[in-house]
Amino acid sequence: MNFDDTIDMVSKTANENYTSLRKLAEINLNSWDQLVNKQMEVMKRCFETTAKTAEIGKDTKRVDELFSKQADVARELGEQLVEGNQQVMNILNKTREEYQAWVEAGAAKAKSQLEQVTPAKTKKAA
Repeated sequence: MNFDDTIDMVSKTANENYTSLRKLAEINLNSWDQLVNKQMEVMKRCFETTAKTAEIGKDTKRVDELFSKQADVARELGEQLVEGNQQVMNILNKTREEYQAWVEAGAAKAKSQLEQVTPAKTKKAA
């Protein structure tokens, strides 16, 4: 391998590494965006529940009716939060799969590059 071949290989490797890091950044950004959106949905639901509870309090005359309505609102919020948690788990599972694919692609690329650099004599000796 002469000097020009070495420079070409280093340049190619640098470009491939840059592309790989951009892919990782895209995975992170996409996951972050989805998780932030889910967090905003949760906060919105909590604020809506607070507003509903306040409305119930001003419109209800009997205590037992108030407790019943508040329990219904709390149950509804709980169901929404459980659903939101399941969606978060789906996001995290998808992100884990994307990370795994990224790592496997990087390992395959590194193996390929190592095989290109390893002299034929060393391969035969092994």
